[in-house]
Amino acid sequence: MEKASNGVVSGSSVVGARDDEVLRGAWRKVDLHIMPVAVLLYLAANIGNARVLGMEKDLGLSPNQYNWALSIFFIGYVIYETPSNILLRRLSPKWYIPLLTVIWGVICALASTVQNASGLLAVRFFLGIAEAGFLPAIIFWVGCWYPRPMQGKRFAFLYSSVSLTGAFGGLLATGINSLDGSHEMAGWRWIFMIEGLITILFGLLAFIFMSNYPDTASWLTPAEKAAVIHANQADRALRATEEFNWIQIHSAFTDYRTYLWGSIYFTTYIPVYSVILSLPSVLEGLGYEGTTATLMACPPYAFGFFIVLLAGYTSDRLRDRFLHYLVAIAVVMASLVVLIVVPNNVVRYTMFFFVMFMFIPISIIWSWLANNTAGTNKRAAVTGLVFSMGNIGGAISGQIYRSEWAPRYVQGHAINLGCYAFAVVAGTVLWRGYRMDNEARDKAGREEDMAEVDMAEVDLGDLGDSTGSDIRILDTIFKGLLIRFLLDFWPPEY
Repeated sequence: MEKASNGVVSGSSVVGARDDEVLRGAWRKVDLHIMPVAVLLYLAANIGNARVLGMEKDLGLSPNQYNWALSIFFIGYVIYETPSNILLRRLSPKWYIPLLTVIWGVICALASTVQNASGLLAVRFFLGIAEAGFLPAIIFWVGCWYPRPMQGKRFAFLYSSVSLTGAFGGLLATGINSLDGSHEMAGWRWIFMIEGLITILFGLLAFIFMSNYPDTASWLTPAEKAAVIHANQADRALRATEEFNWIQIHSAFTDYRTYLWGSIYFTTYIPVYSVILSLPSVLEGLGYEGTTATLMACPPYAFGFFIVLLAGYTSDRLRDRFLHYLVAIAVVMASLVVLIVVPNNVVRYTMFFFVMFMFIPISIIWSWLANNTAGTNKRAAVTGLVFSMGNIGGAISGQIYRSEWAPRYVQGHAINLGCYAFAVVAGTVLWRGYRMDNEARDKAGREEDMAEVDMAEVDLGDLGDSTGSDIRILDTIFKGLLIRFLLDFWPPEY
């Protein structure tokens, strides 16, 4: 089995003795049934376009009120994201995820009725609550269907819909805005109403077409179902149907890597969300206005769509996560430096194409995290907790490109540059930690000891992705700290 630092295994260890043709047919069916549902459910409204198309003026929002409308959404995210993913393990994804989608669509449609800043803040907060559990639930659900060597392309395809939505969402918003004045409703209200109704429709369709897990998929033949289940079990030593386990849930909160992942997600989400939420406004600072600013945001997002797909393909092909993560961040950092020092508007607009490399680290993180977290209960809890920590960055992102920093937004670019510098260091520490774990396992002869064991039959139980040495090391550290505390602070008379 290949090392966890890259999070993939060789194809032969996945396929095993299964018939190749049956397995290929099974994966084609899985792709056709799982990925379209995941992508359609992931589409969301773009409040950045709504601002440019008149919402801020109609509601009489100050720049500070608008920034808080962006940020308060993520406060709701942070509150509910981790509990939601734990709840997901208790409930059926087939019902829970579509229900979240419908609720989100209803609240989005209700956003068309707000009359002032207070109403917008309230709607945005509850919109964050509704959406909080959605993305980590989708990531967990998709990860339950594919072994690690296949996750990079699928997560890239899923996440590329963000950039694709940025490209064509602007066109959609512009088209809907043509209804401005119809039935005495402003164009931005029509945007929220129609996009909310579209989301409700997607959620209702998901109730019909969504499947829980491979073992319950009625559209797989018995042979195909067995092949998919075996591929996932052989890859990660996970059972097809793992029972709810509080000990694994608890281990997600006591594993130091969970918080390292969270800090990485935090610092990579701040730039992503700040650019997504503010790009049309930043383009206004370059001299474009209204609908033109909305349309000018489309080509960079379209470019982002293709490079994310390419990175997902090559990360699976080369069985690498870390190098893709590092190179993409380097490209974005170089682009931000140019945006800071170069005043020419044509050059600065061109740099936004390269800023779209910011989407690659996020999609890589999705697969890299899933590749290195087991068992199923711990992975659900870790995913929720890491996403929750990351979306604290989302709450901050609405404050990055402030109107008083226009038109060049040097301070905002500098903040994002600092975030990526931290992400490089933290990602390198994480990667090195996995490498050291693998070296320790090799030295202890773990791979040789496990060579004759069928990993599909291993029950992870309470161990999850921890090793005995991990537990002993942490136990020694905590005992040492406790002894030091007692020696330093315990009254000498006792």
